[in-house]
Amino acid sequence: MTLNAALPELSSLEPLEFDEASQRLVARGDARLDFDGTRIRADRITYYQDYSLADANGNVVISRDGGRLLADRLSYDGQESIFSVDLLRTGQWPYYVTGVSAGGSSEDVTIDGATLYYGAPSRFGLSASSDNVHYKKEGTSEYVAMTGATFRVGSVPFFYLPSYRHYLEGSPYLLDLNAGSDSSLGYYLQTTSLLPVTSWLRAGANLDFYSQRGVLAGPTAQYTYSSTTQTIVGALSTGAIHDNGSESDRGVDTFGETIDAERGFAEWRHKHHIGERFTATASISYWSDSEVTRDFRDDIYNDNERPDSFAEAVYAGDNYLISAFGRFKTNDFQTVQERSPEVSFDLLPVPIFNTGAYHRASASYVQLNEDFGNYAPLLTVEGESDRFDLSYRIERPFALTDWLTFKPLAGARFTHYENQQIDPRVYSPAAALIDDNFSRQIYELGFDLEARAYASYPTVNKTWDIDGLRHLVRPVLRYRYYSDPDDLNEIATIDRQVFDLQRPLLDLSDLRNVDEISETHLVRLGVENLFQTRAKGYGSRTLAALNFYQDILFEKDLRYDGDEEDTFNATWVELVLSPAPWLKFDLASRFKTESMSLEELRTRTTLTSGEAWELGLSTDLLNHQIDQYRLDFIYRINERYAFLSDVNFDADTGEFTKVKLGLRTRIGSTWELVYAITFREDAQRESDVEFQLQLRLTGDE
Repeated sequence: MTLNAALPELSSLEPLEFDEASQRLVARGDARLDFDGTRIRADRITYYQDYSLADANGNVVISRDGGRLLADRLSYDGQESIFSVDLLRTGQWPYYVTGVSAGGSSEDVTIDGATLYYGAPSRFGLSASSDNVHYKKEGTSEYVAMTGATFRVGSVPFFYLPSYRHYLEGSPYLLDLNAGSDSSLGYYLQTTSLLPVTSWLRAGANLDFYSQRGVLAGPTAQYTYSSTTQTIVGALSTGAIHDNGSESDRGVDTFGETIDAERGFAEWRHKHHIGERFTATASISYWSDSEVTRDFRDDIYNDNERPDSFAEAVYAGDNYLISAFGRFKTNDFQTVQERSPEVSFDLLPVPIFNTGAYHRASASYVQLNEDFGNYAPLLTVEGESDRFDLSYRIERPFALTDWLTFKPLAGARFTHYENQQIDPRVYSPAAALIDDNFSRQIYELGFDLEARAYASYPTVNKTWDIDGLRHLVRPVLRYRYYSDPDDLNEIATIDRQVFDLQRPLLDLSDLRNVDEISETHLVRLGVENLFQTRAKGYGSRTLAALNFYQDILFEKDLRYDGDEEDTFNATWVELVLSPAPWLKFDLASRFKTESMSLEELRTRTTLTSGEAWELGLSTDLLNHQIDQYRLDFIYRINERYAFLSDVNFDADTGEFTKVKLGLRTRIGSTWELVYAITFREDAQRESDVEFQLQLRLTGDE
């Protein structure tokens, strides 16, 4: 039976009782009261029409905007939009709240005898309790403020704060504990914690204990702020330790210098967007020595074995970029090409009136410095120069047919050096001949010839989820010639060619080895293939990409191994396969064309069987240098347990360089525990056998 009124709507399984004198309605048996998008259900609901008051008793459930609150009793004032409840339970992942009583409005609630759980309440769950908790919603921000907060794991208290404020929309807690045994470090316990401090900041500490080395400690922080005008994201991780190990335990750094007992590190990453135009980026890495993170925090070392420190600010105009980029030497164990800073203006390709041609340009100024003191103490003169660099390029595409495009191009790069100096013993005695000032001009000529074709096939395959197949093919021919810059010995060479086995850049204005650009004359042939199918929602999905490239050199230089380059220099083959969510394959290879010998091969294969297991195989081959393989495997035994393995094999030595076996288990819905043992062969600093026990909160970011 239902009684309709303007507001609210009251219904129940049993007939409604109405007292005309008091204007009271009583509903029993799955009673429901609906108003303003809110539904109240209870065993019994009493509603007073004249006062818009409602009382609900027994198994009370309040539902609104996808959220639910459970209580034993409810009183609601519809005119003032305030309520009071007894014995409440509510929450939304990953937070749950219980309380003895509560009262207030939907955006301002006071809870007595409250407990805030991270994750579902469980035997080993993390919680914070207080006699008085205040929930407040201000705009898009939600927080709970506690007076006298006691933190517990299960029922065991471990920390207390006189007052505590937790922002619900911010990142949750992070707690990572790693314990184990290592012959070099002894027994150890590594901990990282982050607790929400404000809606945009969570802070904590790295705190480690090593029985043979001492205590490492340092603050940590993560911050995320977003508004209608700007976005800021960043993180900080630090640690310092007085290393009690002997000199032989500490070893030497990359320059062969004995590592000091006072050791530490600091890692800071920062990204700032203001509107749609301005972006600032910073990445700072300070290490006391080259091995500090390898010894004490190998997760940092594995992600970044050669730390770098830089900062950049970029303003994006309608068709140009203005930027300032600085690179700094923060570590004594490295030789760094410092830029302090490089100020650049880049004009993006823009049309030249109605000619069909496009041009682009860039101009930059940078003060370069390179200190060789740590690398070679006998060198008394640093590498220095003030460099002005200007490049210009013009190109004119011609559509020869619907499927063929020809684009001739021409460019120039003018570079002027001032205040040059460099020690002649760095490269050759000829470096002593460099002048204080020097200017250089390089000219570029070339063209791009591109063809395009496609074919469609009515292919259907349910196993691979293929609904039609489209093959796009693009043959390309790119020709480039850079004039001979001459007099390279008159430049203090700081921006040099680095060891890089990727396909070389072709455009003169894109080259970063500004100080040693050499004469170049080549043709690059390529065939690019793309295979796509219809996506379920909209558009297309890429199944595979297969690309072939061949460089033909008319002007040869030296290879990375010191041999002279061949005319048919290198063949690159690149393959990406992702035909289904459970299979991914990536391949990048390079052949020495004239002998068809494989010089480089990098592959990654990933197979996934739903939630049951995941298998990954990686290869890394560089002829006469590296021949390594890696196999990682996860097998989920059931919802709680999973088997982990990570195996590295070196084919040159015929040895397994690293074998890691582990068992991962979940404790309730809050914790993840990993037991692991690692075996290593001929490791330079790590232990041959290491035991680990890692405990971390699940769902942290």
